[in-house]
Amino acid sequence: MTRHRRTVTAALIAAGFAMFGGLAPAHADSPDERFAAYIDQIGIPHSPDQDLKAVGQRVCDMLTAGLQGNPNPAPAVRGVVGTLSKNANITKEQAVGLMRASSYVYCPQWGRLIGR
Repeated sequence: MTRHRRTVTAALIAAGFAMFGGLAPAHADSPDERFAAYIDQIGIPHSPDQDLKAVGQRVCDMLTAGLQGNPNPAPAVRGVVGTLSKNANITKEQAVGLMRASSYVYCPQWGRLIGR
């Protein structure tokens, strides 16, 4: 039984590193630089003068509006992904990546809710 728990724990730790450790660019120092690197990594086109920090913070604002006091995060997460993919003209996968990167860098309090 203990051996099984260790195996499951090791698998969960490895999955966590794969999810968030793979996103972490080694050269990015500030949160804004990390966010820009994530955006580049998931292939979302942007102009060099675009305020990516404002984009990430706007995504956090959408998450906050949808998740505060809501016992079921799924509709809010789906709504944010749908809004991003529709209004930003990006794929659903890119919208999910943008939402995850935004929460990872700018609003980590929502990170545990959006991975469901």
